[in-house]
Amino acid sequence: MAKAPRILIVDDEPGVTVTLQAILEQEGYEVMAALTAAEAQQLIARVPFDAALLDVRIDAADGLDLLAELQECQPDCCAIMLTGYASLESAVRAIRHGAYDYLTKPCDLDELKLTVARAIERGMLTRQLRERLKELEQANATIRALNDDLQRRVEAATAELSRKVVELSETMRRLEEAQRLREEFISMVVHEIGQPLTNISGYAQLLERGKVSGEARVRAVRTIAAEARRLRRLVQDLADAARMAAGRFHVEPTECDLAEIAREQVELARARTDRHTITLEAPPTLPPVRCDRDRVAQVLSNLIGNAMKYAPGGRIAVRLYAQNGCVCASVSDEGPGIPPQELDTIFYPYVRLRQGAETETGGSGLGLYIARGIVEAHGGRIWVESAPGKGTTFTFCLPVLQEPPLL
Repeated sequence: MAKAPRILIVDDEPGVTVTLQAILEQEGYEVMAALTAAEAQQLIARVPFDAALLDVRIDAADGLDLLAELQECQPDCCAIMLTGYASLESAVRAIRHGAYDYLTKPCDLDELKLTVARAIERGMLTRQLRERLKELEQANATIRALNDDLQRRVEAATAELSRKVVELSETMRRLEEAQRLREEFISMVVHEIGQPLTNISGYAQLLERGKVSGEARVRAVRTIAAEARRLRRLVQDLADAARMAAGRFHVEPTECDLAEIAREQVELARARTDRHTITLEAPPTLPPVRCDRDRVAQVLSNLIGNAMKYAPGGRIAVRLYAQNGCVCASVSDEGPGIPPQELDTIFYPYVRLRQGAETETGGSGLGLYIARGIVEAHGGRIWVESAPGKGTTFTFCLPVLQEPPLL
């Protein structure tokens, strides 16, 4: 059963209050009455009302003050002002201040019932509207939060997509570069194989026909042998690069003296050039390293050979030193240097450097790639320092041999 609407009557005339209360209770309303403003204030502070009948003058107090207090405490309660003809202007002023309506005393019965019913309905609609507005504000707040979250998600997704696009573009660029290098590498291999084969074939035909003799015959045999060694080195480089790419490259380390390996490679290099001065700087003693002697010799031979190839002349310095638990070897030249844009890819496979501004040097483009693979297979590292016009220094470091613990 629905709860009966509650009505407050405030009038300092007991007869009026009793009459109005009796009429409204017969209509099914719950009615509470106050004869003074103080009583009314107490009721307004502790009891909720659906409508209120307020006299514009209550024991010398201004009904507008009570109206303001009612509106502040119970904004959904509609106030009906009671007034005599002499105070009609006060009632109109009360409506301007928020009262729902006014009735003149003595009240017409039907008008009283209708006005109270409408006031209660107005209060109910106002309360429902306020609740709907509150729900709407909550829904709007939820929507705003969802929109903010969606916006953040969209921005995050957009940023991630942009990052992926950049990564994809970089991947495509690298793939295209790798394809270009691969095609250049194939052309290089064809050339590197074709030229020795042409020389071998030509000299072999001359020897077969007996067209050469004496010193010319000796030179032909030496040329064939040299070109065969050149082909063997190329095949070995290709095999090493393939094993490194497949993760199947292995070394056979033993205890070695890096200074001894360096001295051998410097002497071999000096015998191959009369345009360079090759020096070796090493301390009297260096800690031994555990390495594959032939492979480390291959690294040094490659680095010294590159210095001879790219530097037209001048000094090539090989330096050995111990540092941070490693033995390091550096090879420095006085050549044209390496452009900054090529430093990041210098240890990639198929990369061949340019000599000067335009001319690309020969070779398989695998030497430095293989050198890095050999050094890293020993647990070491290799790097390059260079600047155009200031020469180049390649350095690699190998861990020193660890003594077994005493038992």
